[in-house]
Amino acid sequence: MKCLLCNKKINKIIATKIRSGENRNVYYCDKCELGMLDNEKNEEELKKFYNKEYREKFKPKIDKKTNPQELFDTYSPFQQNRINLIKKHLKKDARLLEIGCSAGMFLYQVKKHVKEIVGIDYDLESAKFASEKCDCTVFTEEIEKTNLEKKTFDIICSFQTIEHIKNPHNFLSTIIQYLKPGGIIYLEVPNLNDVLIYAYNLSYHYNFYFHSAHLWYFTDKSFKKITQKTALKGNIYFSQDYNFLNHMNWIINDFPQESCAPGLSLPSFPIKSGVSAKIKNTLNKFIKNTDKRYKKMLTNLGIASNMSFIGKVSLKQNNS
Repeated sequence: MKCLLCNKKINKIIATKIRSGENRNVYYCDKCELGMLDNEKNEEELKKFYNKEYREKFKPKIDKKTNPQELFDTYSPFQQNRINLIKKHLKKDARLLEIGCSAGMFLYQVKKHVKEIVGIDYDLESAKFASEKCDCTVFTEEIEKTNLEKKTFDIICSFQTIEHIKNPHNFLSTIIQYLKPGGIIYLEVPNLNDVLIYAYNLSYHYNFYFHSAHLWYFTDKSFKKITQKTALKGNIYFSQDYNFLNHMNWIINDFPQESCAPGLSLPSFPIKSGVSAKIKNTLNKFIKNTDKRYKKMLTNLGIASNMSFIGKVSLKQNNS
């Protein structure tokens, strides 16, 4: 396999088994710090996968089927951190496009901050739901196949999407053409240096982290390289979504919780009825403060679960 970034042949393998017990290799370029899944699907096959199969395999509750309403209800309450990162760029006259919008969880929350929102997602059912829920246009084709005009968006967002794309460089090179001069691009990817695989000895989680839908695994170094290769200039920010109790569950059990919701919510202890308000409040204050400190520590160390890039197309590229 060749590295997407330096084009050199890569022989190093960091995983031979991925989630659900599949025997697949994940290659790793030491120079670029990029992980790569051995993938044989072409663009059209990937598109069909995301329309039909993706949500059958990857869902909020591991052992249960999902639907757009459940996706929306599960993830919509947890969008504020994303909004906070670009709050200064959210203007009442701005047009915002989200690529990979799923059931509209982010679009719904950001809508009140901008003039217009537009989405793109291959999942036909989720796209229809997002369009109706957010009262906006949601396309189900590649951006170049839509009727969207280039250089018309103030902000383009793409969360947890680039790692699914066959060629991230081509994807980014295409979507930035739809930014207005000086427009903002906001990207988010999982962090290969997530503390659960980078620092803790969790053999099950290590395989769980890698899965068939993620073709690429970025560190901050490789994330910077892919954005720089696309003539983007900006900053990388770390963020931790899952809470301290979720990580304690992994450390103790090396197995996921039944649903992602408890791990994404503010943590609280399972306190039985009849316990005094003073004790209940003191215990929950302790775990919330611990969670806050833990997340801050992970982001400061660069071993949090997610990385975001916020930036612009370089002036040189704009003028070319």
